[in-house]
Amino acid sequence: MAHFKNEHFKLLNKWKGTVYDKTNPEQQRVYEELVHAFEATKQWAEALQKQLFNVGRTKTVRKPTDQWQKKFTHYNWARIYPTQNAPEGLAYTVGIDAELGFVVKIDLVDIKIDGPNLRKKYEQIRGPLTSSPIVAIQSPAEGLALDFTALVDWSVDAIRKFRLSYDEVAAQLGLSAGPDQASLLRHFRGHEDFAQRQPGWPHSMTELFSRLARSVNSMGLDWWFTRATNSQLRFGRREKGAVRGGPVGWLHLRMDGVRVSWAGFAGLEPLDEWADLTSELVETFEAADKHEGVWPAKLGPRTGRKGYWPDDYEAIEEDEPKSDTPPQNIIYFGPPGTGKTFALQALLASKYTDAEHGERYELVTFHQSYGYEEFVEGLRPVMSDSGEQRDADNAPVSAGGQVRYEIKRGAFLRLCDRARENPSQKYAMVIDEINRGNISKIFGELISLVEVDKREGAKNPLAVTLPYSAKSFSVPSNVDVIGTMNTADRSLALMDTALRRRFEFVESMPDPSKVEVVVSHKGVDIDIKRLLTMLNKRIEALYDRDHTLGHAYFMRIEGLEIANRFEELKQVFRNRILPLLQEYFFEDWQKIRLVLGDNQKAGREQLQFVQEIGQEEDLLALFGREHELDQYAVRPRYQLNAEAFDQPEAYVGIYSVKAAGPAG
Repeated sequence: MAHFKNEHFKLLNKWKGTVYDKTNPEQQRVYEELVHAFEATKQWAEALQKQLFNVGRTKTVRKPTDQWQKKFTHYNWARIYPTQNAPEGLAYTVGIDAELGFVVKIDLVDIKIDGPNLRKKYEQIRGPLTSSPIVAIQSPAEGLALDFTALVDWSVDAIRKFRLSYDEVAAQLGLSAGPDQASLLRHFRGHEDFAQRQPGWPHSMTELFSRLARSVNSMGLDWWFTRATNSQLRFGRREKGAVRGGPVGWLHLRMDGVRVSWAGFAGLEPLDEWADLTSELVETFEAADKHEGVWPAKLGPRTGRKGYWPDDYEAIEEDEPKSDTPPQNIIYFGPPGTGKTFALQALLASKYTDAEHGERYELVTFHQSYGYEEFVEGLRPVMSDSGEQRDADNAPVSAGGQVRYEIKRGAFLRLCDRARENPSQKYAMVIDEINRGNISKIFGELISLVEVDKREGAKNPLAVTLPYSAKSFSVPSNVDVIGTMNTADRSLALMDTALRRRFEFVESMPDPSKVEVVVSHKGVDIDIKRLLTMLNKRIEALYDRDHTLGHAYFMRIEGLEIANRFEELKQVFRNRILPLLQEYFFEDWQKIRLVLGDNQKAGREQLQFVQEIGQEEDLLALFGREHELDQYAVRPRYQLNAEAFDQPEAYVGIYSVKAAGPAG
């Protein structure tokens, strides 16, 4: 258990008013030590709340600096609210003060109230601190002499002796309690999801949701529902009569509780990823001050109006307008290393990802064993060895250890479900290596539905009955289908003709201009652009353009220090380029030599990456003098020259037949 120390008072007194410098090691230590003091204050408040206000709650913001100027304060404190719906602007507080010592009082929470007049009125009620009807003080020496239990007992006794109660102070200040929990929940029960799911939440989750709802409302922000299923409830600013609002917070209402995310505002750090609603998150939000930090433009001015509840709007749900951009079916194709995956990742991040909905795409990779059952729907076994069985969605099924089969939706149907629930946003079905799968087997009857004019709401909408579930299905118009294919695996000419008719094809070819970099080693300059250009011209002449080399293999070189570039070039050639050429030409080393220009390095065999072994000497070494073999009837043999990879002239020789020999 944390405890107070005399050092805490010394630090509060010494550093009060000093702007906190995070880079100062001494101030970092002071900050951490004062956070420990806050932990002791938090435990003090929680113990006091359990004894006096068992239906109340506590709030401790453990920051030794103020919110505005980030200066060290001369005190720390924690709030105690006697009931769950007590006004946010008034609390019992406990804490330590650099000069006064240990303090218990009924106090205003400035960040939860508006207007200086209320503070003046409160100070009139409170009077001088040392003779106030709602303040109790112990000197540092007296308080430190008490153990934790004795400190709590003193606090309980002091509050009971206050000459004004919390309710009396609240009444004199005109601070009314917020809505009780039952009244608050009625604001939300007009929505089907909330009405069905909230009754099943644990009591603690309902309490957390109610606290968050009050805190949002007290900031003058509004609550409203939408037609989306992954963020049915939102808060922000939505004027009455507006078709859409400007949300800064999103809630996903589930059967077992609530998930939440929010944008950064009012001093809050953005909560970009969905998170379960917890006491820590609610406390963080309750500590937010609408007058602090950036206030997003979508919220409009910081007006003093009260926030609206969902039932304040005529329509219980916000309309989600449909996307006004037509669907796209696109396949990016080209040789390996041309940046297809990189471009696709950038597209998904910019067009199909946002803070509100997260990733609005499904990503699959086609292969020879991938089928209709994984992509569309199919039967899947469900089995448990003992006890209660759970299916793939964690729902209970009959026990007994026997295998059961259930119809499961595949990746494409799952994405279409999400897209149909949120028609204002674009979704993407991303298929990597689309040319490696059996298109007829995987798409089945859906190959017709993905056509742009066959989508829901299109000119010629089309629906089919799915074979397993026997349900009618069509593809939403806000779903794009994006594929990538490596032409080194299968030429575009060999693609399924049904797929070719329904997709646009965007070529991604090697672009030597992206690698205009020079690698210098031992006084020799290697022009990577010229090197790549020559390699691809030779590959295209000996094979085809679908098997050329992508510029991405060399992209990393430019970002390296000049001294490290040659080593990277060696690794690329040894581990990437040469194995790829072996695969392309099926170990035909004569053609590999032609691609690398080794045949043009006569008299400079030490610069050849692949050397041809002399036939006559080779036969002599293998079979002796009386072998009686015709050297032209024996297949030529080749060997890899590892030393050539260390010679910069070997690389220059790929594109320049006049390359100088090695330095003597």
